[in-house]
Amino acid sequence: MSLTGEARKIVALARRDMFQWLSYRSQMFTTLATAVLGIASWGFIATFRNVPIPEYNTDYVSFLMVGIIVSSGILPLSKGLQRRLNPWTLETILMTGVKPITFVVGIVSFTYLLAVALMIPQLALGIYIFGAVLNMNLLSLILAISISSIIIFSLAMISTGIRIVTKVSDPVSWAVTTAGSLFAGMLFPISHLDSFIPGFSTFSWILPHTWIFHIVRLSALSRGSLLDPQVALSFLGASVFAIVMFPIGLYVFKWGIRRAKRDGTLGWY
Repeated sequence: MSLTGEARKIVALARRDMFQWLSYRSQMFTTLATAVLGIASWGFIATFRNVPIPEYNTDYVSFLMVGIIVSSGILPLSKGLQRRLNPWTLETILMTGVKPITFVVGIVSFTYLLAVALMIPQLALGIYIFGAVLNMNLLSLILAISISSIIIFSLAMISTGIRIVTKVSDPVSWAVTTAGSLFAGMLFPISHLDSFIPGFSTFSWILPHTWIFHIVRLSALSRGSLLDPQVALSFLGASVFAIVMFPIGLYVFKWGIRRAKRDGTLGWY
């Protein structure tokens, strides 16, 4: 009964956000337009310099399309939680008795589901207009998206927990996200970094975002099977990040709530 009750609260929070989003027509239009125009702009860039990507046995258009879709479909899980961090939502946790994990999952559910839904027109545009070629292993792709979501969700909880205390920003998550945008291989293979500094691509593997892009591309572009030892090793590395980061994220988020209760500083956020 307890689990059922928490699930209903999550659904209620997600429905609230859905109805709020649907009530603003201009917001709906701009969200959809941004999704389509984003993949279109990168598609033009990709077709301008389409080169082979041997790491995934694909071309640059397909490589870039998957990177953009990961950025717009999985990474928003973190932004969704951070945008919801404000005095009135935090007071909901403190005053209504909703469990922190239930509240967190509930307020990001609709944002995440919407981002996943917007991946469909992006995929269609990339494939039929710009000629991207996907060679998917569906089981591996589902697992890759699940692992990636846990990693991003954990980063979001760490960021939110720290921001509850600092009231301004979270330097830890900012550093990880910034490094990820530059060195995780969203726009180019990380092996390209070695062209500037030999061996520099090794640094990328300490970033969780690198593993996210890597396992999704293995699943979507190379038909990576979990029965392949090299593919399984990549998924194992990403899973280690997810397993370690989730309890850390939950702990930091709860720590931030405890500090807000103890210090009484929430109203100043």
